[in-house]
Amino acid sequence: MNWILSIKQKNIPFGINSLNFLNIVSLILAVISVGFTISSDLVNKVSRHVQDNGAAYLVFFLIILVLVFYRMNIKNDIITSLKRQLDSETKELWKNYSELNDFYRQKTLADTMERFINSSPHVISVQRYKYRIFKNNRNLKIILNGDYTYVREGDDLNLVAQGYFNFDLNKINQIISAYAKARISLKTENENDDNYEELEDIFIDLMDKLNNINAEDYKDTDVFTFELIKLIHPYLESGLNMTIPLTLSESQLDALNGRKSGIDIAMFLLRDYINIKTQIDQFDYKGLSDSKKYRIYSNIQITNALGENYVYVLAHHPDETWSQQKKVNKIQEDTANFVQIAETEIHFIKKL
Repeated sequence: MNWILSIKQKNIPFGINSLNFLNIVSLILAVISVGFTISSDLVNKVSRHVQDNGAAYLVFFLIILVLVFYRMNIKNDIITSLKRQLDSETKELWKNYSELNDFYRQKTLADTMERFINSSPHVISVQRYKYRIFKNNRNLKIILNGDYTYVREGDDLNLVAQGYFNFDLNKINQIISAYAKARISLKTENENDDNYEELEDIFIDLMDKLNNINAEDYKDTDVFTFELIKLIHPYLESGLNMTIPLTLSESQLDALNGRKSGIDIAMFLLRDYINIKTQIDQFDYKGLSDSKKYRIYSNIQITNALGENYVYVLAHHPDETWSQQKKVNKIQEDTANFVQIAETEIHFIKKL
């Protein structure tokens, strides 16, 4: 056994391999053939010699044959081992490349956010959320995961690390159908074709549901219902050309507003899902902090070069002495500037 191991370790002594073995056999046969041709006595001598020593030659031949095939097997093992090593090193190389590429992508993102914040005096922070939207038989689910944030030094910010938002899929489908009928003039170019009846029925149904629940008994599902009401309310007022009050008490409104962190971002994504297009979505701060009460947030839905879906949320702090229109214009300007910078440096594609 030790002798066999030494052969494997030394890669077989004497340089025996299949090619050398065949060459030697061919040379021997050639010499014998020439000898047989020259002398007939040689044939007889060789025949007698083979008869007397045939067994020894056969054993020697088999030993050489075993060594040759064993060496071939070792070479195959070496080749297989080298291939595996090469595959492993290649995988490790790609892994390192992927990690390095991800590092530079994150560094580019951080540098871009920092430069944008430092050059935009009325923008406090930029937050990035990765999101998924999927549905089952009963719910439409929106999942947000906080991915990266840059905040101006000296300012504080409440972050949504992760958020789950479940909307009644049947009600969403009803709103999609009703909204399409209410805005059909976008296709026909005839406003008389717009029909708000179904949208009005949905609004009344949702309002009745919330009015029949005490404020202290509200759950997250009721918050989602309230967000659907706020979603269709302005389009219903505009279409019917009338003011439609939200018939909820102050205590009910307080219980519903601000209960679910990140809901405004989820609603921005839901509007896109329903196909209610907005170029720049804005919402106000709803908390109780005095330092944040003038803040306004804008959302940008994007897809990067890898096909990943993100929402960027910009926190703005406009001058409180500005008119409402000036605040809106400044927020739109700053948001558009961020889109332009990010498209160039982060290489994302804004969803239209």
